[in-house]
Amino acid sequence: MGNESRTKSILVIDDDERVLTALECFLENEGYETTTAWSGREGMDLLRSRKFDLVLLDDYLWDMDAKAILQEIRRMAIQPLVMLTESAPTAGDLKRYAELGAHSLVGKWASCDEIAVAVRECFARKALERVLV
Repeated sequence: MGNESRTKSILVIDDDERVLTALECFLENEGYETTTAWSGREGMDLLRSRKFDLVLLDDYLWDMDAKAILQEIRRMAIQPLVMLTESAPTAGDLKRYAELGAHSLVGKWASCDEIAVAVRECFARKALERVLV
């Protein structure tokens, strides 16, 4: 049985330094251990080198296609995953990313409350899945 009281670790992969800085500050203030990667390749290297409890992934990165990253994350059995979109997410976006393994979708410029809700819901879903298995 694992230690459920340990600090949850989150990896944020985004190529916008403003987003990385804002999310890192916000998530650390929420009590999460946060690591950032400014490219898809850097993010994948981090995912191969250590375990994270959650990944926040930008849907458009300069060096890698988000679909390729999602497929690799799925092969690595990493979950949960929250997609960050530049604009307000649509139902079509949610369906498309859910089919690739994303658990949630939120605009990267959404309010801190919206991002916090997406993160908490992912952790709650993950905890529920462990109980049901």
